[in-house]
Amino acid sequence: MYQAIFYDYKTHTYFLRDDQHSKFKQFQYQPTYYKRISEWQEGAFPVLTGGWALPTRKYDKEDSNLLEKDISRELVLLRDLYYKFDDIIPSYHNIVYIDIEIEMGGALTPEYIKSTPNPLTSIALIDVTQKQKICFIVDEKNEIPETNIPGKSIIPCSSEKELIQKFLTKFEELDPTIIVGWNSAYFDIPYLYFRLLKIIGEEETLRLSPIRKINNREFKGENQITIGGINHLDYMLLHKKYIMKEEPSYKLGDIGEKYIDLGKIEYEGNLNTLYKTDLNKFIDYNLRDVEILEKLDEKLKFIELTIMISHICNIPYESIYYNTVMNEGAILKYLKRENIVSPNKPTTHNPNLKYNNDSYAGGFILEPVPGLYFDVIDLDFTSLYPSIIKSLNLGIETLVGRIKVPHNPTYEQNHSLEKLKERDPNEEIIIEKLDKTNYKLKSAKIKLKTLIDLIEKNNYTIAASGAIFDTNEQSICSRILQGWFEKREHYRALKKKAGKAEDWVNYKLYDLFQHAFKILQNAMYGTYAKNGWRYTDGHLICSAAITNSGQRLTQETIEFVNNKINNEYLQLSKEELIAKFGL
Repeated sequence: MYQAIFYDYKTHTYFLRDDQHSKFKQFQYQPTYYKRISEWQEGAFPVLTGGWALPTRKYDKEDSNLLEKDISRELVLLRDLYYKFDDIIPSYHNIVYIDIEIEMGGALTPEYIKSTPNPLTSIALIDVTQKQKICFIVDEKNEIPETNIPGKSIIPCSSEKELIQKFLTKFEELDPTIIVGWNSAYFDIPYLYFRLLKIIGEEETLRLSPIRKINNREFKGENQITIGGINHLDYMLLHKKYIMKEEPSYKLGDIGEKYIDLGKIEYEGNLNTLYKTDLNKFIDYNLRDVEILEKLDEKLKFIELTIMISHICNIPYESIYYNTVMNEGAILKYLKRENIVSPNKPTTHNPNLKYNNDSYAGGFILEPVPGLYFDVIDLDFTSLYPSIIKSLNLGIETLVGRIKVPHNPTYEQNHSLEKLKERDPNEEIIIEKLDKTNYKLKSAKIKLKTLIDLIEKNNYTIAASGAIFDTNEQSICSRILQGWFEKREHYRALKKKAGKAEDWVNYKLYDLFQHAFKILQNAMYGTYAKNGWRYTDGHLICSAAITNSGQRLTQETIEFVNNKINNEYLQLSKEELIAKFGL
């Protein structure tokens, strides 16, 4: 399996490192595109959203009928090379934790980081493979002796330039496949890169990359640095993704104290003062940061989790933060297995398409009424949104259209078939049908009884929002979610079995796999609300179908349980309750 991938858009060259090769393979690869055709021909493949397409190697940026031309090159290659593999992770990774310290003197804005006005004072590393802590420190007064003992190396340098050179030499020797920091995407790596450019120039700076490729771009006002051939994982971003709840503080010391009872080394004054007055303590301070990172991952296992999810979905590790990429990779992998052509993104079909201002309700929140309560019941839905996707058979290819409802936030949407049958059958309603070639909605008036007949005769489902889906063939998303659900149950069973056998190595492995599939299931919903995702409808129809249906399920469950308790169980005597429930 792959350990790292990089695509050089300037030379159209791939760099790939895998289990079979300790060094990078360098090659060019021409992907296959698909030309949409009006009717079936021999050799044609079905398109997910309907119709047929013929394979071609000819690329035309302006051709709206050319499909799969807007998929990132990394996703295309990983899909084509590894689409047959499931739940397989690389046998080896060399992980290095990194933290830098600089002479402080300004707010750490993107502009400040790019200008790097202040020098590096130290760089701390932990090499997981060799179990070695390393600290490079600028020691102009020659106060610190060089230390090189098992588990710890202190390397004093007479100048910042010497520190940089010794760091790069060691970094090349370590040859990491993954580097990990805390807030490193926004500070450590950009500052290190720009400072190296300033001090030693571009050619020497490229030594950071095993393939001598570094991309530098500005994204949403931030400096985004990609070191070719190395997976850079920011543990703060991983923490935000996997914990899925707001922390009071995202300072590394606070997170360390909370999760592993290990915080930062305390000192008086500021870091500049500490550096000038107590180099030994300064070194310990720098090393403590990478120690916290290492201990955090020993407990939380976010790096292994990232590797697992990336390989399940066939995506680059650094794409793990984006649910859209995760799900796109998973769907592309599945479509490849089924020989189905993926559509382009909606904006590719119609460059003038503007996502409308449709709004839809989010999750249901029941505001509590202050007071003292008895006979309280706690209820929780298992994988609510994934279950709704599966039950509705939700997907871009199965979406028929929707009932147009008043654009009113207070309008209560509940379009179950039972509710529709309670209304006047001769009522005229507006139906909006989705044209999947240009993602436009076409409106038509029909009588309610006609709609009910269509739903029943064609085996359609209808969401609380009024979205209508075809169930004659299972949607791709439903199939993938069902597979993930079964995989999760499989690994949960293996975990339980391993626990009984006290096989703790496999117990932890199976727990990680089941956790990975749980994350994947829960991530599927959010992508439907993203404007740029290729498997959405461009009008938030699918998103609204999920959240509105979730609201109705929650509200009706609350109503059902309250009625059950108040009208049945609370009327029973103590003896009847014991007889009924064995209390």
